[in-house]
Amino acid sequence: MSNYMREDLTDEYGILQLQNKILEIMVYIDGFCREHDIVYYLMGGSALGAMRHKGFIPWDDDLDIFMDHANYFKFLDCCEKYLDTERFYLQREDTDENPYFFSKIRMNGTTCLNSVCPFGHQGIFVDIMCLNNAPKGKFAKKVQYYSAGLLKARSVGKTYYKTSSAKKKIEIAIANIFVRGFVKKLLLRSVRKYNKKSAEEYAHVFGRAKFCNSFYPTIDFGKPRMVPFEKVSLAVPANVEDYLTIRYGKNYMQMPDEKTKAIYQSHAMVWDTEKDYSEYIK
Repeated sequence: MSNYMREDLTDEYGILQLQNKILEIMVYIDGFCREHDIVYYLMGGSALGAMRHKGFIPWDDDLDIFMDHANYFKFLDCCEKYLDTERFYLQREDTDENPYFFSKIRMNGTTCLNSVCPFGHQGIFVDIMCLNNAPKGKFAKKVQYYSAGLLKARSVGKTYYKTSSAKKKIEIAIANIFVRGFVKKLLLRSVRKYNKKSAEEYAHVFGRAKFCNSFYPTIDFGKPRMVPFEKVSLAVPANVEDYLTIRYGKNYMQMPDEKTKAIYQSHAMVWDTEKDYSEYIK
């Protein structure tokens, strides 16, 4: 067992082995990014876990990072050439097996089945998200945000996702009909067209955050700050406290109540750290 794996903790949520395997993937990604001069940051619950728990949020069964547009596509290109394919698999965005607009690094010889990406490789994974430059002005930001929303709805419509929300059902139905071909390209251009210019804010619009929690000053990112995460150190935004305040509110260091915990449901329906997913889907 690698020296950064945890084996001396109470496994209250029954996911310690899964978290250890996710951390193993992330340690590889961290080294890969260092080798190829790629900047990444822990994001969302992973950044929150780093600051509040010095590691995973105890009940969290995934890990997310993001990169700005240039680093994101550099990362994908480097993975195509240099990824250790005996151990890992790159699941690129906007493909038949991953219809979403973020990518994944999955581990071979493992299983993490869910309804989000139900096709192709189903190994345990780390999500790689893209920060896009944001426009100035609230209206332009809303165009960017809701363009991404339609693309997300179209992506969801290609999976086994189920919802009881009538509003979401209508959004998915509309997206399934109209978000294709030229319309899809136009929407994606609306999201990413600001990346060739400098910007004062980043937009993370392919996640779950509401509009008011999706835009962050670029000055808060800059040179990554290395912070403890379990038994290793990983990168967070330079002003991670400001980022987390925008994303989760000023009380982000407080432990949530059970109702709030329930909002963030488990990503893994079935997982196995030693068995290939193909044995589960025969």
